[in-house]
This record gives sequence, C-alpha cells and structure tokens, in this order.
Amino acid sequence: MISDRLLYESGAGKRLLPGDYSCDVLVSAFNLTSRLKSTFDRIQASQKYWLIHNEYDFQHSELPGDAPLLRSIEWAEAAFVIDAFSAISSLGPNTKLCVDVTGFMRPQLMFLMNFLKSRRILKFDFVYTEPSQYQRKADTVFASDVVEVRQVNGFEGIHSAENCDDILMIGAGYDHDLVGHVIDHKSRARLVQMLSLPSLSADMYQESLIRLHRVADVPANVPDEQLAYSSANDPYVTYIVLAETLARISGRSQGAAPNLYLSPLATKPQAVGFALYYLKHLVGTSASIIFPFAKRYSKETSTGVGRAWLYELDLN
Repeated sequence: MISDRLLYESGAGKRLLPGDYSCDVLVSAFNLTSRLKSTFDRIQASQKYWLIHNEYDFQHSELPGDAPLLRSIEWAEAAFVIDAFSAISSLGPNTKLCVDVTGFMRPQLMFLMNFLKSRRILKFDFVYTEPSQYQRKADTVFASDVVEVRQVNGFEGIHSAENCDDILMIGAGYDHDLVGHVIDHKSRARLVQMLSLPSLSADMYQESLIRLHRVADVPANVPDEQLAYSSANDPYVTYIVLAETLARISGRSQGAAPNLYLSPLATKPQAVGFALYYLKHLVGTSASIIFPFAKRYSKETSTGVGRAWLYELDLN
C-alpha cells in the first residue's frame, strides 16, 4: 500500500487536459450538456465515437450526427459495454484509447474498466469535464425509477451469509434518492460515508449535504470514524482514502473479514477510484460494489464548462 500511496500522492496520472492532446480512439458518452460537445471537439483523435446510453431515452432527433454511434439494445452493464464496444474493430492493447467519462452511467463505466483489463488493454486515458454548476443546484434531479439494487457486473464479491458484521461504504453525492435506496437495501450494515471534499466548486459541497440530509435513514450526527473525505475530481485521492478507511475499519474487526459493500454514488472520478481500488485489491474477496439501477437519467443537468481533467489509468 505504501508504493500505491507514493504513486498517487505524487500526482501521477492526473493533470489538466492539454490543448494539444491526441489519441487513436475517443469514446464519449453522449448527453445534452454543453461540456461534452466542447471536450469532444477539442480532442484530436483518428477515430471518434459517441456512446448512446439507453437510460437517457433519446429521441432520434436529439442524437449527434458528427461521429459514429455506439449503441446496444442491452440494459445490463456487461452486455451493453461488450456489445457497444464490439463496433470498434481497432481496439487492442496498442491502441491509445481515451474515454470521456463525463456522461457515462457509473455501472457501465466501472464494468468498462474490467472489460478493458480482460482485453489486456491495461493503459488508457479517461477525461472528465466539470460543470460550472448544476441547473437546479440542490434540487437537480439526476435519476428516476430505481428498479433494483444489486452488485455491479464484474464486481461481485464472495459474501458469507453467516457474517453479521456487514459494512456499507457509500460515496455520497447529489443523488440522495440513490443513497436512500442503497441504505435501505443494506439496512443492517454499518454505514460509512465518503463525502466529496474538496468538491467541484465552493457551493457544491454544501448542496450535496443538503441532498444527503433528505435521506431519512442517514443519521444527523455521524461519528468521525464513520466519515471519510475525498476529492470530487481525483480518482487517485479516492483510491488512497478508500484504502486508509478500509484499513482502519478492518483493524477494529474481530474474527473473519466482514462483508464489504461499496457504493460510489458521487462523481464519475470517484467511481473510477472505487473501481480502480477494487480491481487491484478486492477481486475474489468478501467485497462487492453495489448500485441502485434506475430506468431513466436526466439528459441535461448542468450548465457551463469547467475544468477538463485527464486521468492516465494503469491496471497493471
């Protein structure tokens, strides 16, 4: 873990997107926010693709016409990613791949990392562009019609039904309804909250707390040992905070390792940090990543274009 800390604290892998950045293949998940189009046009790539998520429920007239579309009729994240990405024939270990994760559904994004690892594509870039602000601030609606809470494909744990010391660690953001569904699903688990601090902007931390306090099952006064804080725009900081928090918790556990349920419900960079830590340290253990799956997501939730970040991922 020390080597991991040195790597990620050194700032390796995260920087502002250079103006002359280029790649072989760019894949961006499309929605109607201006920050997506801005980054798509800015990046130089031999091949560019728009990924169309079913959850956005686009009308044909809303779809972009400036690049090929990656689509699938599948809804489950594994089948969707495998099917959609099969259209990129040039994708291989030597491809310089860049994925703009700004508009991605989080389960599909996490499975994509697992999928690329299985294809021996171990080094790739992610881009994330911050919004200036969310349209309705603390009242912004992101997801609706949650149908189930389950393990994310590729992040299923080997859980013991006999162990009653379950731990639920939630990366809490604006989606307070999603947080409520996960807490209700694991109501007997000991809750640990990861809050986004520093946030993407000065007001967003306060707005996310307002949203979180609307969840009936979240206690008003949480002990310090059940709180963690991680940057909203740095997956590597999330990785380290996750590692340190889990080490602290496991050090107080008696007997067998408890069942651990991780649920990244904040920003896409934080979801990347959760998935990165899981793929490096938790595969084959009593840990899984769970998520509240919704039928619909809002097509446009933010205004303005903030900073664009480049994350250089290495799954070796």
